[in-house]
Amino acid sequence: MTVGELALQRPVDRALARTSFKTALAFASVTCLLAPVAYMAMFSVFQAYDDEGYFLLTLKDYLAGHALFTQALPIYGPFFYEVMGGLFKAFGIQPSLDAGRLVTAVVWLIASLLGGVLAHRLTRNLWLGVAGQLVTFRVLATFVNEPLQPAGLTTLLLLSLMVAATFKSSRPRAVAAVAGAVVGALLLVKVNMGVFAAAAVVYAWAACLPDRWRRLALPVLVLLMAVFPLALMTPLLNREWVLELAVVATLTAAAFGVATLWRKPESRPAPSAGWMLAGGAAVLVGCLALAFAGGTHLEDWWSKSVVLATRFPEVFVWPVAVNAAYIAWAALSLLGAVAFCRKYARSADPPSAGLLRVWAGFFMWLSMVVLPAFLLALPLAWIAALAPSDDRDNPTGAYPRLLLPALAVIGSLQIFPVAGTQLSLAALGLLPLGAISISDGIRQLRRAGAASPGAVGVANRVAPVVFGIVVAALMLFGLVTATEFAALTPLGLPGAQSVRLSDAKAAQLRSLVGVLDQDCTSFITYPGMNSFYLWTGQAPPAEVSSEVWWLVLQSPQQQGLVDQLRSKPRLCVVKNRRVLDFWAEGRQVPSRPLVQWIDNNFVQAGSYGDYELLVPRSS
Repeated sequence: MTVGELALQRPVDRALARTSFKTALAFASVTCLLAPVAYMAMFSVFQAYDDEGYFLLTLKDYLAGHALFTQALPIYGPFFYEVMGGLFKAFGIQPSLDAGRLVTAVVWLIASLLGGVLAHRLTRNLWLGVAGQLVTFRVLATFVNEPLQPAGLTTLLLLSLMVAATFKSSRPRAVAAVAGAVVGALLLVKVNMGVFAAAAVVYAWAACLPDRWRRLALPVLVLLMAVFPLALMTPLLNREWVLELAVVATLTAAAFGVATLWRKPESRPAPSAGWMLAGGAAVLVGCLALAFAGGTHLEDWWSKSVVLATRFPEVFVWPVAVNAAYIAWAALSLLGAVAFCRKYARSADPPSAGLLRVWAGFFMWLSMVVLPAFLLALPLAWIAALAPSDDRDNPTGAYPRLLLPALAVIGSLQIFPVAGTQLSLAALGLLPLGAISISDGIRQLRRAGAASPGAVGVANRVAPVVFGIVVAALMLFGLVTATEFAALTPLGLPGAQSVRLSDAKAAQLRSLVGVLDQDCTSFITYPGMNSFYLWTGQAPPAEVSSEVWWLVLQSPQQQGLVDQLRSKPRLCVVKNRRVLDFWAEGRQVPSRPLVQWIDNNFVQAGSYGDYELLVPRSS
């Protein structure tokens, strides 16, 4: 390099350094501003169905040296327990409601930061990057309902995969290894999420193959992706909402498949299959080896983490609000994809398409916080897959346009059979697609400036306006959160000093825990509500920590528990009929031995809001 070239390079380097510093400062500042909101929101909710108690109790068992899958009926794999267990052990933290919520708040903030970095790398637009961080934060606010739920870890893994995809052109081997590792980790946290991620990674890989192999593999994968929702939901297709959801997902996948088949082939080689397999194998082998070394048996992991998970639709479902209008919209989107691709997929599309892209991207982001409206925006995923044909220096890159829509479309299936927190996690797949679409629209409008000077002005205003709308929404959320937090009172129970509830609920829980401490040598909860064991410092006297033990434990297993519990002196039962009805979904509670024993041998000794304290019937 000559002296002259060096002289030119130094100002460029300084400009890049200033830009990088400004970007890092913006993301760091927003993270600091969001931290108190995350704290207040995280400590202002306690759900009676008590998912967090289950995960805290099973994590406590794991840290105490118990082998996984022997103390409970988990449907989540060992990677979650090994990562969270290692984190708690490294920092000397004991599982408690306060600790679990602090960890979840940190996960929430990190995930939001990753969402912002992802949006920025896809668009190179700081307005959209910070807006993406705020949108991610808002959509993941559902974490407050189920602190320490593995959804936090799966969200970090998926966002890491999305961010890694943006480096494919510069670090292809590393990206392939990360993709394989993330898929392996997801398989060992929640099997269905691992399968969905694997399908998306394979789809994007096939779309990058040399033309001859691409023409053979891609149509087959498009067909499989389109029929997969129907195959997945076959056991419950007799339910109207399931059939409608399957049809919407099929039409959405078909629209994305059309765009993929019609788009210009990827000029760069596909990610290395060898590196992907190596990354996945390393995580799978390492994680399972650690679990087996701790006493876990292969058959326990398979039966409880894989087989039981596939049977979950038989145990519990939570319908999603979907109807014929969603089907009509998805069908219209498919027709629009076909028409647009036939006319513009490989030729210059008109400048007016820039407005369509901006609208589609904004609608995607808006739908993320108006759940389940994201199912209306998801059929537009194909728009992000098609780059404007005359935009040669587009910052998004070709590979993210294949992988990210595939992750969004296939990953949306996680809302079946339970559309609870999964709705927000599925909606998160629209974050990068919205950023891509808005950025594409802005760039397309700017290029139309020569023919339409007003288009440039519109383009220059889009990102700041989107940012302003997102900031306003977050300010409202923060104001509501702070107001509610101030109106609540600390629960004041062991390990839950910082949790805040209404005066009445806090008093009811404190009174009930006080009675359990004073009058009950041991107790069980019906259904499983495991935070009571953490508050009292007691362990479950038998294997009844699963929230739905009364549904999943068969008669021989329940009879064995009855035999264990008969000899327990001063045994009590904490029952919550409202939570029981929530899990039962209108079904009759199966009349099996432990349920019968409780009904026949215990009577109510006190009522604490929705909770009942049952004690042995006098002989």
